[in-house]
Amino acid sequence: MDQFKNYIYNILLEPSIKSELEYFVQEFEKNPTAYDFLVDNPQGVQENYKEGYIGLSQRYAKAQQMLKKKFPGNTHLIQFQHQLYELGTFYLNWQAFLPTIQMLGTPEQVKHWQDLTFNYQIRGAYAQTEVGHGSDVQGLQTTAVFENNSFIINTPKASAFKFWPGQLGIFATHSVLQARTTVNGKDIGIQTFVVPIREPKTLKALEGVDVGDIGPKLGFLRADNGYLGLKNVRIDRNNMLMRYTKVDESGQVTTSSKNAIKYGYGSMLNLRVGLVNVFSIFGLFTNNLAYYQVKPLLKTQSIENEAIIFRLLRSYVVQYAQIIANAQVKEMFTRFQNQLKANDKQVNETLQLVHLYSSQMKSIAGWEAVKTSREAMQIAPFGHLNASDLTIIYADNVPFVTYEGDNNVLMQQTAQYLLKQFGKVSGGNAQFTGMASYFNKYTQENNQKASFQNLEEVLERLSYSFCKKTVENFQNNLINGHSIQTSWNELNQCELIKASVLFGYTNIYKQMGAQIKSSGYSLELLKIHKLFGLFLILENRTTIISFGIADFKQVEILAEIDQQFSGNNKLEFLDYLANGVGMYRQRNFINIDWDKLNLKARL
Repeated sequence: MDQFKNYIYNILLEPSIKSELEYFVQEFEKNPTAYDFLVDNPQGVQENYKEGYIGLSQRYAKAQQMLKKKFPGNTHLIQFQHQLYELGTFYLNWQAFLPTIQMLGTPEQVKHWQDLTFNYQIRGAYAQTEVGHGSDVQGLQTTAVFENNSFIINTPKASAFKFWPGQLGIFATHSVLQARTTVNGKDIGIQTFVVPIREPKTLKALEGVDVGDIGPKLGFLRADNGYLGLKNVRIDRNNMLMRYTKVDESGQVTTSSKNAIKYGYGSMLNLRVGLVNVFSIFGLFTNNLAYYQVKPLLKTQSIENEAIIFRLLRSYVVQYAQIIANAQVKEMFTRFQNQLKANDKQVNETLQLVHLYSSQMKSIAGWEAVKTSREAMQIAPFGHLNASDLTIIYADNVPFVTYEGDNNVLMQQTAQYLLKQFGKVSGGNAQFTGMASYFNKYTQENNQKASFQNLEEVLERLSYSFCKKTVENFQNNLINGHSIQTSWNELNQCELIKASVLFGYTNIYKQMGAQIKSSGYSLELLKIHKLFGLFLILENRTTIISFGIADFKQVEILAEIDQQFSGNNKLEFLDYLANGVGMYRQRNFINIDWDKLNLKARL
């Protein structure tokens, strides 16, 4: 058990602060009262909006005092304190606002804004989403016009207002935001700026700034999601982050690369990669709450209980698969950053991989978290009571499908990639490349059945066949005279998204296998990996049979999940998975004894 738990922790935790985290765990065990800010009160999520926000703010202030006292000057611990305790939307100050500056700013800019942030002199939000533009960055309407060694920022119409960013409603004194930028009459594309919005001590909005909380919403009741309108707000020229694109005092624009805007975007993918783990942690926590509420009932064999065990098992396996596979994507992102610094010729290829993998995995992890929380309410005896916490968690999880890009839009970007890959290969002189390169193994085969000794081969054939058929349908629609818009939006959009999702699940399975291979095998990890593959095959068995990848009998034999367990040890394995991560919400290093968690008293 400890080996598996340590394996997951090593993936989730920031390596540079492990010793500090261990210190806080030890101190918490000695004196829980003094370190009560580490563990959120579950009942706290049911407080009203004002009480919940005040309570979160008080805990945040207490934590800052403790960090300054025990670890003065430890900026790594400050920036990754979300791994220490529940931050709420304050998380975005450290994991969205500051990292954007660190990735897009010059060394001088990074030092300036880091010093202010680490000393708690400013607090920041990340404001990209507008009322009329969420996932479509190129459609943003906020403007920045260069004038007299400064920029004038405007949100010229209602649809240009920044809307939804966390911390913007109450907490933030500054915001990084994206705006379409004009210098000496020339459009230089979307650039990123640091914009002061409130006076740091009084939190009074600055001149020309219309900012506030958007009000009650579904989920995240303690989060101060906000809106931001700007009218002729003048900021210093150096408030534009200039790592890749520079504007001097005269308005001369220089770029370090023709791909400057693309690299700027790529540097911000860190947040999307991180969200995969956040969503998966929420999914595991939700599953644990449901499991330990229903666990006493599962010892009795019945059709209903077997169905509950099956659903819990699938959810645990999928959440762990996402976390383990995402370790590979985090390594890709690190490689992208290193290649960028070294001007490596492979940087564009790595950037495309990070973009596609993170888009697929963020979308799938978001959908899975929502599915898990919805099923958890159905599974737990009191799941639809607020006292179970599951209703509140469900409301928190629902918006996951839109964070850092709407899931359907992100999956259509994968669909575009697949169309380009099949279009390139259809000429006969090219091969599939990148994450689709495994398709090359199956281009010359015709309905050859897969070896069921190799689950990866089954899933690869399934993904290739489904994607190939979907692309052929799209191309036939064009041949028959339909426009690209009609072929895409009306005739094939649903199937293109389905193909991309199946492609994404297959990639998670493959990346999980690669991570296990690189970090050392264990029977438990191999079992989770195999179960993940079996669940995918089971859920797509009709498609597998229709494409001739296997016949009904083969799929029926393979997809029998019970064969992977002897006797009644499915419950033992559920216990193993439930204790593999002992967190309450985001505190993923604190070991909670779920058996002793007195849920009955609260119900």
